[in-house]
Amino acid sequence: MGVDGSGVDGSGLGDIGIGIIGLGAIGACHARAIRTVGGRVVAVAGPKPAENAEFAAEHGIARAYAETAALLDDDAVSAVVVAAPSPVHASLTIAALRAGKHVLCEIPVGVSLAEAESVARTAEETGRIAASAHTLRFWAPMLEVRSRVERGELRLRHVIARSLQLRQSDVGWTGKVRDWTDSVLWHHGAHLVDTALWLLDASEADAHGRCGPSWAGNGRPMDVGALLATPGGGLATISLSYHSRKAVSDYVLIAEDQTLHIEDGRLFGSDKVIVDSPGTAATQDAAIEAQDADFLAAVAEGRVPRCTAADVLPAMRVLEALEIASPNEKCDPPT
Repeated sequence: MGVDGSGVDGSGLGDIGIGIIGLGAIGACHARAIRTVGGRVVAVAGPKPAENAEFAAEHGIARAYAETAALLDDDAVSAVVVAAPSPVHASLTIAALRAGKHVLCEIPVGVSLAEAESVARTAEETGRIAASAHTLRFWAPMLEVRSRVERGELRLRHVIARSLQLRQSDVGWTGKVRDWTDSVLWHHGAHLVDTALWLLDASEADAHGRCGPSWAGNGRPMDVGALLATPGGGLATISLSYHSRKAVSDYVLIAEDQTLHIEDGRLFGSDKVIVDSPGTAATQDAAIEAQDADFLAAVAEGRVPRCTAADVLPAMRVLEALEIASPNEKCDPPT
């Protein structure tokens, strides 16, 4: 059994040369995860040479490039992790695919439906993998719920998902100041909407809701409220905020015969803990390792990974619908 619990033992993963584009906090997470599962990062690229050199030294990476094109021209790189700012995810992924590289793109795969569709189409045209880092699909509590749904043991009627946090400044979860503005809809909204549809086993949904008003601090909407209705009768209530002084991240999963709750990396039943964990950070680290191991194994084995750009298009359609329903509020971050 591999580190991800999926049977992947890491054999052969070190034969794949990985390049990482984007050296922020999530790029570092991928560097650690790939090393842990037996992969090999051979090159990195970012716009700041001093930071590139520091990142490469910290993670034992041989080459650091100031230009993405140079990394994509490196014959030792056969697969790429795109961990750059959200507004350039789609363009970098498409460039890597056209350069003949397989890609794991951080969430979101694009900041519009058109961008996401373009990524999925380019992957099909080039015959390369475009995996999408919707990491909640690899969380242990989510996998347990999904397994019960697939076995017919759990028929969810309503998923209530909340992601509330304070992100009024351009600071990531590690406290580092960034030079780009996040999007509550296209980033954290992508997490919640995709997970809700996946747990409801739905490939589409009617979306009712909208983005809140633009905030004077950055010109971006900071709140989203939505109700999703699936063809099978399932509902999802989605609440998002970057204004919340109280941090909340949880899922209430309601069936006719039971109610489950996911919080702090744990799955709770009505009277017991079903899936335990040391907390959110440990659950997230394990999920990133499982996700990256699956991507590398898919490249090595020539198979489709567990989450592709095409797989998340239903969620992207919902996000587009919510943005369209907010005609005076452009929810994607500035480019």
